[in-house]
Amino acid sequence: MSNLLTVLQLHRGKARAITGKELAQVMGAPDDRLIRKEIRELIAEGNPIASSTEKPYGYFLVETQDEADDYLGSLKGRLVEDAYRRRDFKAASANSLNKEKQLALL
Repeated sequence: MSNLLTVLQLHRGKARAITGKELAQVMGAPDDRLIRKEIRELIAEGNPIASSTEKPYGYFLVETQDEADDYLGSLKGRLVEDAYRRRDFKAASANSLNKEKQLALL
């Protein structure tokens, strides 16, 4: 079991969430970038680690089906927002680059 997973065992359920910054401090990491990476790996290994963007903020081990469902809904919402952002960026970059090409022809 990783040290991070050991720490997260103390943070079961959303009410006991711990922020990435706090995890980095506990783990002695310079920032939470490595923490996020290890959390992704732990999830891929089958650990039900969720995060909350509402109070209480942070990461926690899921304890109930409601917590799992809430997190899955949050992930779905992020996917939808990312899809819109991708669509809008694609249109904006194509428009901008086409204007640059047109100006180069003048």
